[in-house]
Amino acid sequence: MSDYDVIIIGAGHNGLTAANVLAQQGKKVLILEKTNFPGGMATTRELFPGYQHSIGAWTFIVYRDEMAKALGLADFGFELTDQWASFCSFGEEGDVPFIAFNDLERTTQHLLEDHGTDTAMAVGALYERLAKFSPYIDQSLHTEPPNIHRILAEQPDAETREQMSRIWYGSCVDTLREFFPDPSKNKTITGSMTAMTIDGTHLGPLTPGAGPSMTFHYLAGGVANSFRMPKGGVGAVSRALGRRAEHLGAEIRYKAIVEEILIADGKVTGVRLKDGDTVSAPVVMSTIDARSTFIGLAGAETNLPADFCRRVREIDYRNGYVQAHLTLDGEPEWTGHLEKYVAERHVASTMSYIPSPEYIADAWQDYREGKLPENPAVYMYVPSLVDPTMAPEGKHTATIFMHYFPHDLPPDEHRTQKEKYVDRGIEILSRFAPNLRDLITNRVVFTNDYFAKTFGITGGDFCHGVLHPGQVFDERPVRGWAQYATPIAGLYMAGSGCHPGPAVSSLPGWNAANLVLEVSDGPEARLHTDLEALANTGG
Repeated sequence: MSDYDVIIIGAGHNGLTAANVLAQQGKKVLILEKTNFPGGMATTRELFPGYQHSIGAWTFIVYRDEMAKALGLADFGFELTDQWASFCSFGEEGDVPFIAFNDLERTTQHLLEDHGTDTAMAVGALYERLAKFSPYIDQSLHTEPPNIHRILAEQPDAETREQMSRIWYGSCVDTLREFFPDPSKNKTITGSMTAMTIDGTHLGPLTPGAGPSMTFHYLAGGVANSFRMPKGGVGAVSRALGRRAEHLGAEIRYKAIVEEILIADGKVTGVRLKDGDTVSAPVVMSTIDARSTFIGLAGAETNLPADFCRRVREIDYRNGYVQAHLTLDGEPEWTGHLEKYVAERHVASTMSYIPSPEYIADAWQDYREGKLPENPAVYMYVPSLVDPTMAPEGKHTATIFMHYFPHDLPPDEHRTQKEKYVDRGIEILSRFAPNLRDLITNRVVFTNDYFAKTFGITGGDFCHGVLHPGQVFDERPVRGWAQYATPIAGLYMAGSGCHPGPAVSSLPGWNAANLVLEVSDGPEARLHTDLEALANTGG
């Protein structure tokens, strides 16, 4: 008899979600986590005494209300904070900042009053074009992933097929220039959209293949106009999930490093830990990425088809970035042309210097040549402005995020370059918030290398496979195996490398756990969210 019904590798939010689903239906579940805390890359930690920082997933999330309700998270301390705005993206004096409010009416008013009618109409037209993908994304959140070729073939006319194909396979700038043809205008809007699109990719603004990331960032989650942060940081999601999982009877074992997934006659039998212990179960669910799972733990060459192994080895995980966590002695004061838009409207929790797509293109050119970009786009999030529990009274906690940190630097160079990169980011922001530099009392800098080593994620890629054509929808993680099952009986994938992809959503863990229930106990064992119930009734 097995020790457990299901073993889950990784206590990130997807692993914890899967444990909730399975334990609720009576399964004996063990979660094995290599660190000494829950959440994985959706964690909030006290990096400095009295200050809370969200690491990995560092800013607002797209957590659906129906998921929180289905998992009963409110009873375990989960609460979302209200933010007046999601972000303010800005450039130089003379360029009107672009503010995304947490209310469509306020955002529309901002576009009309501050950017003009033509710009507001162009933004609306772009969103209308992107929204052609919405039904396929929304309908597939809990069901079979879509296929891009079928999506295009289903369109009613050649013009629509061509429009959608250009978005999917073209570059970000190609798409934006159709709606904003003059590069000298609307630079903060197009810059912001470009930065959002290159997030989670190995692409530049002019690199073909931007559609998967653009549609994911602007359409997935169902809350495009309402980005919110849990009270207590992103890790509050994971903490609530962990509390409920243990309440339901699941066991979480920390500092438990899985060395091998045990397989006999093509079936999972359990896992072997680094300390030599073995734990048996007929089902193992992995929430780490596909390469780490199959090549690192599952004896790929012995236990998996050769073509499958080749596809796994081809997954692109190149995603260089830095994430600096700061403590501040007070609130940054945004001056000059930002004062009118930020100080007076209280939207300064997330500020990003992204002056234009061309600016990002120059940084991409440096990055692809292995150089540290001289002029990077810079994000800064100050969560304590909307959630005072994150820092001592009168103080603030902040995170700076920057794309395009070079890969494969020697260790000594890596250490010096990451600090230099953050210094450059602070220098840029201090031009617009002159008191920022003097406010900083502590800082620590993480890169994708830190996340690779800490959480066992290939390349430290928070997407578990960047958002490129060929790595999304029914090709995630690889073609033919996009619905959580694998070629090894009893082994399931349940992390961000599965459909519908990254972000703090709980969807991969929820879907994979329900598949396990269906296989073991039949379709009636599945749990459902309100969204699924609505879809099943044709609503």
